[in-house]
Order: sequence, then C-alpha cells, then structure tokens
Amino acid sequence: MTGAEEIRDAEGRDAAGRVAEQAAAARRATVAAFFLNGTVFGVWATQIPLVKSRLDLSAAVLGVALLCLAAGALTAMIASGPLLGRLGSAPVTRATALLFAGLLPLPALVPDVVTLCIVLALFGASGGTMDVAMNAQGALVERRLGRPIMSSLHGMWSLGGLAGAGLGGLLLPLMPAAAQAGLVSAGLLALFMAVQGRFLPDRNAAGGGLVLPDRKTLLLGLLAALSFMSEGAILDWSAIHLRDDLGAPASLAGMGFGVFCAAMAAGRFSGDRLRHRFGGDALMRVGGVLAAAGLGLVLAAGLWTGLPDDLAPLLAVAGFGLTGIGLSNIVPVLFSAAGAVERGRADHAVAAVSTMGYTGVLVGPPLVGFIAEGTSLATAFGLIAVLALFVAAAAARAVPRGHG
Repeated sequence: MTGAEEIRDAEGRDAAGRVAEQAAAARRATVAAFFLNGTVFGVWATQIPLVKSRLDLSAAVLGVALLCLAAGALTAMIASGPLLGRLGSAPVTRATALLFAGLLPLPALVPDVVTLCIVLALFGASGGTMDVAMNAQGALVERRLGRPIMSSLHGMWSLGGLAGAGLGGLLLPLMPAAAQAGLVSAGLLALFMAVQGRFLPDRNAAGGGLVLPDRKTLLLGLLAALSFMSEGAILDWSAIHLRDDLGAPASLAGMGFGVFCAAMAAGRFSGDRLRHRFGGDALMRVGGVLAAAGLGLVLAAGLWTGLPDDLAPLLAVAGFGLTGIGLSNIVPVLFSAAGAVERGRADHAVAAVSTMGYTGVLVGPPLVGFIAEGTSLATAFGLIAVLALFVAAAAARAVPRGHG
C-alpha cells in the first residue's frame, strides 16, 4: 500500500468513526425523547381518576374529554408528514417535547370540563406529533447505525411509563396533583435539554408527502392500531377499573399501568434477541395469546366471588403485567415488517403503519369509555382480549414466516 493509499484509508476510518459517534449520540437523544414521552403518559395515567373525581365526570363525559385528546392528536398527525418534510424530525421532536411536558400540570388545574377538553386537545396534539417525529428520528438513527434499535427505543418508552406511574403514585399523597406533575415535568425537561442537540438532521428526508398504504401495509397498520388500542385502554382505564370497580387505593390504582409498562419494557429489551431466534410471526402469535390471557386475569379478579377483596386488585395488576409482556413486541415486529414491504420505500411504509397504529391508541380509550357507560368496564376489557386473539391469528398473514 502506498503512502497516499494509507492516508486515504486512515481518513476513511476516521470518517466512519465520526459517523458512528454521531449516530451513537443521536441514539442517546432519541432514547431521552422516548423516555420523556412515556413518563408524561405515565404521570397522566395516575391523574385520570383524580380529574374524573374532582370534576365529577361520568364515564361517558370522561370518554368525550379523551376523545378531544384523540382529535387533537389525529389532526396534528395528519399535518406532521408535511411538517417533518419541511423541518425534519429533529426540530419537531425538540419543540413538541417541550410543549408536551409543559402541558402536563394543566389538567389538574382546569376548572371545568370545557377547559379540560381544550387542554387535552393541545396535550394530544403535542404528544401525537412528538410520537411521529421521534419514531422518524429513531428510524433514521437505526439506518445510520446499521442495526435494529426500535424495540429498545419502545422499551425506553415503557420504562418511562413505569417511572411516571411510580413517581405519580409516590408523590400524589405528598403534594397536590399539579405540583407533582410540574416537578416531574421540570426534571424531564432538564434531562432532555442536556442531550437534545445530538439529533441527526433529516430535512426533506421523507419528501413531505402523504403516501397511501397498499393492502399489505394496510394490514400491518390495522394490527398496529389494534395493539396500540389495547395499550391505550390500559393507559386510560386501568387505574379507574382498579379504583372504582375493585376498590384499590389511589397509590395501587396507578400501579396497574406501571406494572404493565415494566412488563412491556422487559419484553422489548429482549425483543430483538427473541425475534432473531424464533421469528417475528411466532413472537406475535404468542404475544397475542398472552395479552388475551392477561386481560382474562383482569376479568377474573372482578368476577371471582370467593376472592378476598384485598387480593382482587393484586390479581388484576398481575393480569395487566401479563398483558404487557404479550403486547411488548407486536408493534416493533410490525414496524420491522413494514420496512420490508417496499424495499425502496421503507420510510413511507413505516410512517403509514406508525400513523395508523397511533390512531388506535388515541381513538381506542374514548371508545372504551362509551362501551363502559353502556355495559361495564370489564366488558370493554373483554373485547380488547378478543382483539388480541385476532392479532395473534393474523400474524402469519401479516408477517413473513421467521421474519426477524
């Protein structure tokens, strides 16, 4: 090798090293974004019963308020594609993270249901746009690193949900709900601001256009929506079911979602290894069955007449944990499959599945509220269990056999 060739080789190694270092730093920033988003949702889960009680809301009225959250999020998500195309995922993630965390204390301060609906619409708009932007940034980092990281990113979201629910349960007896939310929000923003400058630039990476899904992508998006619908139902209604139907104290009621998030985090942090060994289709089939079984435990806790009253909430919390394990890797597998639908247009397919999936998590909880008003919350959870079984049955059609 000549001297010039050695210099070019050394420069190539240095350039590759800089790219790897930038990608690793961007991954840390993206991890912080997912953690912030999950923690905000976890704290919100602990506050839902308090908001319902303070404003004396029925299940149907609370469902309408949650529908406003969904409407704000969906409206913002429709506009997020062109927004990301013009600005890129990095600045959008930064701006929406600040807004999403900043709005967290407001639901505990609103004086009436009308103001609550307005605040929740803004809360949903910022959270929904952040979801799309941080997933787009995660996909960009994944491509730059050349290895899958999406499961671990979603695992950090689940870990954030656990942290938010745990902190919420611990702090609520010590301070007002608004002060609790403000304290957590300030801590999250301090952490996020320390790393937010490391995101990868991607202006115009997706072209800013709206891409209609083909039939295969539509199926993947439908299954993602059903999976996210199950997650959203547990986020918004697990604490109410534990407190109102099973008589759990406020500190334990919030832990239903916390245990669910802990189980999801454990499943997702091991998801890449399990998918490599058993295949994504098998992981989805087993996961759907486990999720249905977990919701079956939740139903059994309320129907088992011989069960002591203090054990019923604990059995339901265990059921939410099993549901979390089952659902943990369904969405990452679907995102991975979406990336293989159109080899030259993986970003568009992943974006379509992501948007459809988050529609489920936003629209599902209000629908659960309407079902609960007409029948019972237990019936709504039973229907979610049936949907989980449908996801398991459709796994073979949606995901190639052995896909990892």
